[in-house]
Amino acid sequence: MGKNSTLEEIIQEEEHVKRTTKKKNKIWINVLILCISVGIWSTVVYYGYTYSKNYIDRSIKNVQQENALNIQALSGKIELLSNEIRNLKNSIDNTDDTIAGSTIVQEKIDEKLKALDNQLGTLEKSLKILKEAPNGQN
Repeated sequence: MGKNSTLEEIIQEEEHVKRTTKKKNKIWINVLILCISVGIWSTVVYYGYTYSKNYIDRSIKNVQQENALNIQALSGKIELLSNEIRNLKNSIDNTDDTIAGSTIVQEKIDEKLKALDNQLGTLEKSLKILKEAPNGQN
């Protein structure tokens, strides 16, 4: 019976070693799966961040370019209106006494000047708003 109990002990010990080895293998497989998952998620987050940052930077640059074009257009319009107002004022100053005496013509010229002054004020406000727009660069 001594040999049987020793043989049984050896078999039990071998089974115990097999179970312990299987548990260790499962642990290593789980650790490996965890490391791979963390690596994949880190890669996804990194590339998502860089893609989003590049997209936002491109959008900001496009808005800045569009604002620059709008400022140039408004500056041109303001300059044209200023020249037109200057010309009208010069015309009024150089007109004959008969035109100055005519109230209807004078009222029309005044209305035109007021309209141009209002339009110039509006354009100057728009230009100021565009110039004060946030820069948006990093």
